[in-house]
Amino acid sequence: MSVNIFPGDLRIGVIDEVLHAKPRPSAGPIEPKFQVMVLISGLQRFFIDDQQFYLDATHTPKAIIMRLSHPAQLQYDIACGAPYRKVALATPLKWLGQLSSRGNSAMTNLNSSDSKISHKIWSPNAEIVRLATQILAPPPQNSIAQTELFRMSRGLELLRRALTILPESQAEPTRDAHPISERIRLYVLENLENDLSLPQIEMDLGMNRRSIQRHFKNGTGSTLSDFIRHQRLTRARRALSEDGMSISQAAYLAGYSSPENFSVAFQHAFGLAPQRLRNGSI
Repeated sequence: MSVNIFPGDLRIGVIDEVLHAKPRPSAGPIEPKFQVMVLISGLQRFFIDDQQFYLDATHTPKAIIMRLSHPAQLQYDIACGAPYRKVALATPLKWLGQLSSRGNSAMTNLNSSDSKISHKIWSPNAEIVRLATQILAPPPQNSIAQTELFRMSRGLELLRRALTILPESQAEPTRDAHPISERIRLYVLENLENDLSLPQIEMDLGMNRRSIQRHFKNGTGSTLSDFIRHQRLTRARRALSEDGMSISQAAYLAGYSSPENFSVAFQHAFGLAPQRLRNGSI
């Protein structure tokens, strides 16, 4: 893996090659850190002390966000793919602490965990995969410095977006959280780009629709349809303000066939027209 070190000891590593399974090397020391890794394609399994981490991106990309609070032993077990494409970003824990002190609840929760290793493995959305791909293969620039600045900017944006999928209750679920409604909620958040019709949810979760709707309403206070609609509108709002997406594209992203209906729903949800938000994007 090729690794570049940026100001603040932000480290960005990339690898894009055919990698065959090899005998695992001996374990080595690993220092405390905060890390986000996106495995675009390939397979990886490793151990930190006795805890196993397994990412299978043979069919769809996988990602892991991790906070290691104490020195440990790292043991690589499997890393292979044709190709094996991975982007890893790491920072010192003090870097994480500086940001969490500014009020990011998700990062504060991750940073204050009593566990030696706090982590989450998930299927990254298209935006995170796109950023990882840009880091892996940046567009042509006029100089090496510009290329590295581009990688750094994309890396910081990837870190920010990774943290947006970790709302406080998702990073550290509370003990009294309703377990079935939480399972449904996390399923929805991880499948906003996919079919979220009731028949599909029934099939994927192995529950009937009445049970799904009742548990979700009891656990969250919101109907399942309202939650899905709001999450997709929030995703569309981010695409309008940050990616400069057109209103028609944002409407499709949110699941609306008509830009007019999308605009009405958007205005109702956020109190402003999507055109105003898009005009303010950079």
